[in-house]
Amino acid sequence: MKIGFVGFGEVSYTLSKILLSKGFEVLTSLEGRSEKTKKLVNSLDVAILDNFEEVAKESNILISANSPNSALAIAIKYGSLTDGVFIDFNNISPYTAEKIANYLSEDHFIDAAIMGKVKSDELNIFFSGKKAKEFRDFIDTFRSNTPDMKLNIEVVSDKIGDVSKLKVLRSSFTKGVSSLLIETFELADKLDLTEDLWNVLSLTEGENFEKSSKSRIKNSYDSAKRKHEELDEILEFFQNIIGDEEYPQIMVNATKSKFDYLKDKNY
Repeated sequence: MKIGFVGFGEVSYTLSKILLSKGFEVLTSLEGRSEKTKKLVNSLDVAILDNFEEVAKESNILISANSPNSALAIAIKYGSLTDGVFIDFNNISPYTAEKIANYLSEDHFIDAAIMGKVKSDELNIFFSGKKAKEFRDFIDTFRSNTPDMKLNIEVVSDKIGDVSKLKVLRSSFTKGVSSLLIETFELADKLDLTEDLWNVLSLTEGENFEKSSKSRIKNSYDSAKRKHEELDEILEFFQNIIGDEEYPQIMVNATKSKFDYLKDKNY
């Protein structure tokens, strides 16, 4: 069984480690990749092909884990080249997921997401689509005793887009919380009250609040450009579902403005 990755960030790296430990052959390409990505790929026993067209043609399962802005183009360009299943792990809107399904057909596409931290000892993966249950059952045959990690698999439904809807809703919440944290502690820093504020908030939010919040803030700084792109997908979905008048997206627009500011900063 050959499993190919188009894009090789944290998601691809984490999934590849699991797949390699179970004896699967993992394929990718370094075509147009950054030095950081090349280092990540070369740290694993991954088969490196000349280009992503070869990866798609050779793979029984092709996984896209890139940015939301490139998800549809990648599905169109490479998803149609594989004879197997194309799985999208990007933070795309349900409309983008439906466009991919219309192009590839629902028999060859699974809508997927990792919910929660990718770098974790417990990985939560959600699927939806006609092939989702069949794919979950396939994973069940080898996911026991995954080294250093508990793997949880959930099938939301057989409808393409349902996982993307959950991704969008979760993403709206987490990015909103992150932007509020960043702005609050930017001001606390100016007032020289940062440590005092952590202590005060920990009294009401719990003893793990500071640690988890600092992790959330760091991730937001590190991934501001990608998160800004994801917010475009969120707004597209919200505006098409409920419009601006019934439930105006005040908080999401404010969050997008914050990440628009952060993405051009060097931290």
